[in-house]
Amino acid sequence: MKKIQTALLLLFFAAASLYAQNNIESSLKNNLTQLFSFSKEKSFDKAAVLIAYSGEDQNRNMKAHFDPSNKDEINQVKRVCKKISALLDLSNKYDFGKFENKKTDSSELYLLDVTFLSGDQKLTTTFTFVKTNSGYLLLNVN
Repeated sequence: MKKIQTALLLLFFAAASLYAQNNIESSLKNNLTQLFSFSKEKSFDKAAVLIAYSGEDQNRNMKAHFDPSNKDEINQVKRVCKKISALLDLSNKYDFGKFENKKTDSSELYLLDVTFLSGDQKLTTTFTFVKTNSGYLLLNVN
């Protein structure tokens, strides 16, 4: 009886973990799809709230999104959006690929590969996200 309870408990935790991972992956795909749209539309104010702040303010680094009303921060958002737009312009379509969760000393990162396709050519790019109080925000494009 005790073995059955242990097995059921392990099965429950495995299922819960898988559900949580699928939920995170779905959120990342949704955010990235929105970012792709905002980048194409040059809606930098809307994109700003989906990109993690990186700058001199250590209290905001990887904890908050860019401020759409701050001109300097919008310039950083524009750079990210232009990089995304270039990837989209070079491709006919894109496919979401591998999802990975990676822990570092200071934070937990979520990586999502996207393959951009143009004819027979493929370019796989990794989009890195961080979880904040505002949700999952884009941290890096490699």
